[in-house]
Amino acid sequence: MEESMKKLWRILNNLEEIIASSLFAVMCIMVLSQMIARIFLRKGLMFSEEVSRFCYIWVVFLCISLGEKTFEHFNVSVFLIWLKGVPNQIIYAITDFICFFIHAYLLYWSWQFFEFEKVVKSAALEIPMAVVAAGMVLGFFLGSIRCLVNVVHTVQKIGKIKEEKEG
Repeated sequence: MEESMKKLWRILNNLEEIIASSLFAVMCIMVLSQMIARIFLRKGLMFSEEVSRFCYIWVVFLCISLGEKTFEHFNVSVFLIWLKGVPNQIIYAITDFICFFIHAYLLYWSWQFFEFEKVVKSAALEIPMAVVAAGMVLGFFLGSIRCLVNVVHTVQKIGKIKEEKEG
């Protein structure tokens, strides 16, 4: 039971990477198939450009969350060079907390956009554009969760630093 929980946690922890890499592969296959069709068949595929564009949009928004997970996003590292210990971690916590509110704000508006896009259909595949907008919602939702997790980890680091100084 415990082994299956660890496996589930590992999958959930790598959700962005799994989905984004799969969609990136689909996007590459679609672009390649479009190139082959245009070169050898002298005719473009109707659906491949749309599928590759939709995959690209999903990859972009999922990688926002992935950037939060791997700490690859913007932070004020110039100031952190001179700060060590608790002040350094406090700045990280504040930055992540601000990013959480930004993600939450964008999540709200991406949900509004998702609701609006339910009635709009794509040109080639005629699927609801909400399928594309769902990538925004998922990306900002996972990004906000990643920011909160970063805040919790930073607060735990502050606690460990204080314990080491006291001990």
